[in-house]
Amino acid sequence: MKLNELNIGESGIIKKIYAKEPLKSKLLSMGFARGEKIKVLKHTLAKNTFDIDINGVNVALREEEAKEIEVEKI
Repeated sequence: MKLNELNIGESGIIKKIYAKEPLKSKLLSMGFARGEKIKVLKHTLAKNTFDIDINGVNVALREEEAKEIEVEKI
């Protein structure tokens, strides 16, 4: 499943990042790497933007970015 499919309060483990450069490098620099645990803290009603907790840091992602991250829901 993709990160943008998680609901508020749900967590997952990153399995793969499909983004192309330079987005992939940006995500990696923010801590988005395979095996990392993430949690959706909140999102807009239309799920256009997501507030994600990764390693204790809040990161805002757009839907287009969240769609590029495959996660396993936990």
